[in-house]
Amino acid sequence: MKKYSLLILFLALSVSPLFAQVLDVESFSNKITETPQALLLDVRTSGEFGGGHLPKATNIDFRSEGFSKEIDKLDKSKPVLIYCLSGGRSAQAAEMMRAKGFQVTELKGGYLKWTTKLMPLEGVPSVKHDAAWSLADFEKLAKENDAVVVDFYAKWCAPCLKMMPMVDKLAGEYTGKVTVIKVEADGNQAILQASGVDEIPSFLVFRKGKLIQKTSGFREEPKLKELFDQATGTIQ
Repeated sequence: MKKYSLLILFLALSVSPLFAQVLDVESFSNKITETPQALLLDVRTSGEFGGGHLPKATNIDFRSEGFSKEIDKLDKSKPVLIYCLSGGRSAQAAEMMRAKGFQVTELKGGYLKWTTKLMPLEGVPSVKHDAAWSLADFEKLAKENDAVVVDFYAKWCAPCLKMMPMVDKLAGEYTGKVTVIKVEADGNQAILQASGVDEIPSFLVFRKGKLIQKTSGFREEPKLKELFDQATGTIQ
């Protein structure tokens, strides 16, 4: 009976967030706070790292020839918190490091997912931001037009930038039918809070002043078009 109890305890611990090897953004952020002695490792290229990274992260390019030698220099007694752009490279790097005796925890979804959750960043190049909206002007425009699609984005958010040409294309195709409002996350926190938006990219769809759809995450053009059709009432 004692053996079975120990086995159950081991299984419970192994699937708990504390012992998990792959964590979502919120859990990974908590892990950073709870283990200040850990090495936060970014395994993207130096170019990617230079475009922004998690605060206090160390960069070692997984695809560089010297990656294995560089990690051999690290202290195996310290836990490693690892991430890349979307999780692929960090998963491979984590497997290699575990084989060498490191205790490694991965960020599920990588830097992309971290940024969509509006988490803290460091080293993001200075860019010119669009003019901020006033909450009153935003609400007036959203409610006074018959069909409105609101695009919440940021200039450092890769999924947002990938979708922007598609949004612009659809805005042109629906000229006179749908009003498109673009709200940059930086500088418009009051609007994000009032709209309940805590992840980017996010879209709100209004028809005749009523919010009928709220969605987050990357969407291909056909799925983006559905938002425009919902705004016009073409589809429900």
